[in-house]
Amino acid sequence: MRMTYKAALWAIAGCLSTVVLAQGPTSGPAAQSGATTTGQASQPGGSKKTDRAANRAFAKKVHQALNKTKGLAGTDIAVFANAQTGEVILSGFIDTPDQEQIATDAASKVQGVTSVSSKIVQRPQL
Repeated sequence: MRMTYKAALWAIAGCLSTVVLAQGPTSGPAAQSGATTTGQASQPGGSKKTDRAANRAFAKKVHQALNKTKGLAGTDIAVFANAQTGEVILSGFIDTPDQEQIATDAASKVQGVTSVSSKIVQRPQL
């Protein structure tokens, strides 16, 4: 039964990764001037690789904070993050309803996080 939860988590992770890893604005003044949302000039060519590395490092930082948080034992939470905007999406399974609030609070306290969205689902009781 635990294997189906992991399979569902990976399916959710695949869907969310395309949303979180989307690049900056495609229209508007920031895109026309070539500046990113942080005010730095965009680098031509090859920046996707560095953006992905930064996103992974940022997500790892948030995930480590979740692992250190009391009350989240037995949870299976994946973290998707955009280092450029500070947006974080939490996805996965929890055992009790209050664990979702604990996880979102812990993630929002990490330096650099501007917003936290939760796609966390409570495991069905067997």
